[in-house]
Amino acid sequence: MNTYKRFGNRWTVNECLQLQREFELLQLSVDEISQIHQRTPNAIMFKLDQEGFADYNVLYANYAKANQANQANQKNVVKYDESDEDESEEDESENDESSNDEDESEEDNQSLKQRVMCLEKQISSLATLILENANSKKNRSFLY
Repeated sequence: MNTYKRFGNRWTVNECLQLQREFELLQLSVDEISQIHQRTPNAIMFKLDQEGFADYNVLYANYAKANQANQANQKNVVKYDESDEDESEEDESENDESSNDEDESEEDNQSLKQRVMCLEKQISSLATLILENANSKKNRSFLY
């Protein structure tokens, strides 16, 4: 079960910008974005609608379809059979040359997504540290 630590908290400007990058540039799913922001998927969809990045009704319909498909896939999971692997290896060797370029570009996209997500986490951490530092300076100024 997911715990949404940011449930009920206000959205910061940096968090809204991060949301836009994740949705438009990285094209992450609502579930992936909700895990990153530690907010409910519904909150993500509402904020995307509020900021004008997407329509809530369309997002919700797509989210519901994706969840239904995911549940159906989980019910139809087939156990791994080693005999299938031998047959598929022969087929794959023929298709390897044509799909090599596609695999590399897909790997590059995944690598880029991971790097951007890592940078966003680091920026978020830095922003938090800066805010905490600014708040502590304000508190010290009241003491004098």
